[in-house]
Amino acid sequence: MKNREISWTNIYSLQLLPAVVLWVLTPLLEARTTIVASMGVGVVWIVVSIFLSKLYKGCGTIGWVVGWALAVSGVLWLGLALLHLPFVPMVLFQAPFMALLTYLFEQRNIQPPFCQQCVIKRGGIWERNLLGDYTRLEAYNIIRILLFGALIVAAVAWALFLWGIDTQSRLGRYFYLFFPAALCVALILFETIRRWLLEMAIHPSGKELNLAISSIKEEKYLFSVIRILIIGQEKIFLIEHQKDKSTWYNGSGLDIPLHHTYTDYCLDPKEEKLRACQIIQEELQIESPNLRHLNSTVLERARQRVGHYILFLSDKDMPKMERYPGRWYTVEEIARLNRKHRLHPLFRECYARLCTVVNAARTYRMNGERRYPIRGYKPAFTLRHLQELNIEFDDPIWLYVSRHNEDRLLGRIDLWFQKLLRKRHSSTCCDA
Repeated sequence: MKNREISWTNIYSLQLLPAVVLWVLTPLLEARTTIVASMGVGVVWIVVSIFLSKLYKGCGTIGWVVGWALAVSGVLWLGLALLHLPFVPMVLFQAPFMALLTYLFEQRNIQPPFCQQCVIKRGGIWERNLLGDYTRLEAYNIIRILLFGALIVAAVAWALFLWGIDTQSRLGRYFYLFFPAALCVALILFETIRRWLLEMAIHPSGKELNLAISSIKEEKYLFSVIRILIIGQEKIFLIEHQKDKSTWYNGSGLDIPLHHTYTDYCLDPKEEKLRACQIIQEELQIESPNLRHLNSTVLERARQRVGHYILFLSDKDMPKMERYPGRWYTVEEIARLNRKHRLHPLFRECYARLCTVVNAARTYRMNGERRYPIRGYKPAFTLRHLQELNIEFDDPIWLYVSRHNEDRLLGRIDLWFQKLLRKRHSSTCCDA
């Protein structure tokens, strides 16, 4: 339960403080000092954001954005100084760069390297929410607000600069320095109040929180969730799930039909799979189900667990799904529904993970090398022969390979070092 308490590690907007301090101190510093401070603080803050995500299990994305904005702005100012050009306000470079990075993160899924490791170890946003850990979702909300704030600051600053307002004037000093600093402070206060209100909504009294903590200390577990994705004849069975207003983290949309929550124990992997088989036997009367593990997410401190499984139905067992108020969907239909935001968030994360793992395993080897000599060729994702695919869906190496492979610059550099050091390793068999 400790990970739900408010602390400086999960008030993510506090990572804006280096930029705030530099903006406030700029009138007191010389131009050269400002340039050196911007580059130095930027590099240090990038490193701090990485350690923040690893040591405190928080989100270091905002710190990563701020660090790169400060470092790149410092380099640009240094270039202007070497060209003997007039010193321009730092916010002219920093605000647009913050907006660009947050836009790429929010809309284009271009994320810092530690974000992928975070997903591999702790699961997706809605998996964590199901376990009671809502901090990642709050980080995304703050990043979205930061994007709009950076766009506003960039537009105002560049409009004033093109109008001829310099940093020495009263108006320029306010809008170039104190206005963005004030917006950052307002965002910090907003997030702190919002987090406090969320804590009060989830844990209305400290007494209840203490009782929950004491119960966790006395018991070995809190609860576990088992979700089973059903595939048959190259289709996935989904039902419409309505939003439950009594559960704050819940969502709505098309979801899998088999979703069971148990409050009396938390399972280890073997017990979890046995329980999943028992669910199928009780619900569908299938004695020997063709079941494979997709992934499991465990909340470390509270001993809570969410497990995802894939059930492959034979043709003779498919009529048993008629008892549920849903229907079978093809891959093309699911892709179209996803674009229309018709999928339940939990299913969307589960399905995205499955697609990522399968596409990576069919395209690359475990060391990131391409399986096919045709550059740029990637097999289309289909459900055909999925159950014969000889890989472990929960092996995190495939999520890593999906972003670090021969088709990416860093992946090519990594492969070059492997060849140089003769540390190439073989891949598991995979039906392409």
